[in-house]
Amino acid sequence: MFTNTINPRGLKPTPQQISASIDFPVRRLDLTFSDEIPEFWFANNAFLTCFLAALSSAFPDGERQFIHSVRNYQSQIEDPILSKQVRAFIGQEAHHGKEHDQLNDLMRKRGYPIDRIYKRFKKMNKMMQQTFSHSHQLASTVCMEHLTAIMADYFISKNTLDLDKFDTCLRKIWAWHAIEETEHKAVAFDVYQSLVNRPYFLRLVMLETTFFFMFITSRGTLELLKHSGQSTNLKNWNVGLRFLFGRNGLVRQISQDYFDFFALDFHPWQHDNRVMAEQLKRKYQII
Repeated sequence: MFTNTINPRGLKPTPQQISASIDFPVRRLDLTFSDEIPEFWFANNAFLTCFLAALSSAFPDGERQFIHSVRNYQSQIEDPILSKQVRAFIGQEAHHGKEHDQLNDLMRKRGYPIDRIYKRFKKMNKMMQQTFSHSHQLASTVCMEHLTAIMADYFISKNTLDLDKFDTCLRKIWAWHAIEETEHKAVAFDVYQSLVNRPYFLRLVMLETTFFFMFITSRGTLELLKHSGQSTNLKNWNVGLRFLFGRNGLVRQISQDYFDFFALDFHPWQHDNRVMAEQLKRKYQII
């Protein structure tokens, strides 16, 4: 639950105070997706549907890696509030993987090479666990949590009407995922700050994480788009690229929030979007 906590003197709370005040649940949606859902379920656009499907195909194993990296430090956490948040973080991420597996199955049934992307992420995460230190794995999770949080905030507070571009049967899974990424956006960061606290290393890992995220997501999008038969459709490309890179596009809208991460006093709750997230929860009856 999001609260409008203030400090004893009635001043605006610090990001750390906001973070410590947030108590969030583990939700089970148990969604199913009908075969009647249109093939291009976001904005009726092949490019954007394949972009989001590429993200969805990466979520199950990606979420498992996030859980693994935080669990490496779970027994060392002494703060009871953070310890409780870590348990809820693990529960939420586990259900994200489960629900997106259902969406991925819908794409598999239609012949899309979802498993190719899925296996690529599984191989990459296995490599990380075998070669990266625990602190490097946790730093990577912190960085990915920031990327997912600012993309979630695009739908929560920057361009809320874009959720309506999803097919009606898919709006709730994406709204729910955006809300939960917001609820737990500071958990991995707070664990890192309390038990590792290497700020310069964390910023270097963000550059590494951003590169691999962009490369793997772009590759997956192109593979799925090729299967759709729309890879040479210029109208699809035009609409998709304007959504991502246009004047009011996703990349421009989240760019400042992305670069805020590199300030040494950064904390995820500097971007306080609790009010808008609560509005979205009421709209989609996510409790």
